[in-house]
Amino acid sequence: MKQMKFFLVALMAVVMGMSVTSCMKGDDNTIYTGVAVAECVNSYPPTFTLGSQKLVINDATLLDLVLGKTYMFYYQFDTAEQSPDAPSITVTLYGGSTPTNIDAEYREGPEVASENNKANTALYSLGTSFFPSSALLSNNKLFVPFGYWVKIEEDATKQKEELNKHSFVLTYDFSNVVSGAKELVLTLNHIVNDAEGEEITRNKWTEGYKVYDLTQAIVAFEEKSHAKPVTIVIKVKVNPTIDGSLTGATDDKDDVKYTVE
Repeated sequence: MKQMKFFLVALMAVVMGMSVTSCMKGDDNTIYTGVAVAECVNSYPPTFTLGSQKLVINDATLLDLVLGKTYMFYYQFDTAEQSPDAPSITVTLYGGSTPTNIDAEYREGPEVASENNKANTALYSLGTSFFPSSALLSNNKLFVPFGYWVKIEEDATKQKEELNKHSFVLTYDFSNVVSGAKELVLTLNHIVNDAEGEEITRNKWTEGYKVYDLTQAIVAFEEKSHAKPVTIVIKVKVNPTIDGSLTGATDDKDDVKYTVE
């Protein structure tokens, strides 16, 4: 329940990032607060990589971390004791949060585009106020921030059921890719699985974050282009009006430079 409570709070008021950090107000306050999107590289002590830096969480109760998975968490440390630029920093979790895995589920791709994984709902936005664009966390892991419409429930169980109706499937169609092509084009499809005949008004928008492993998509692209991509393009349908109908939705996209590590 504690983790669910944090997730819902973060869902409605996220100030997060791959390396978003800030000092608390006050010239004499040395507490450094940040939010990380980082890969777990050790379960005990809980250790995450954030670019070239390691964050070690001072919490022995984190027992369900999975190596290689990407997590989001809020953290703090005292700059009077540790430098923000140190190669390794020991941190504490902030606000009762726990690391939340944001890797895309297996059913969310990337996979070949079809009628079965086509969007039935538009996103509110591609990017968020703190993360206006997508980014590569590593050579093959793509971080995608977005906004989408949800229904807010007072009951935590019902809220979880509502959130579970939303899938964000990343698809590709390389049938027209020619030798020498440089752009790997992906489509992020927002799919809402409501029961037949169910009518739900979704009038609150929230922020979502997904990390996709592009390994198989890049291999499939190289088979057609005979070269690695130079740019990764993420296309979406957006509609900032209530419910996010595809009717009246417009096209948006992110361009991400692909570099070989």
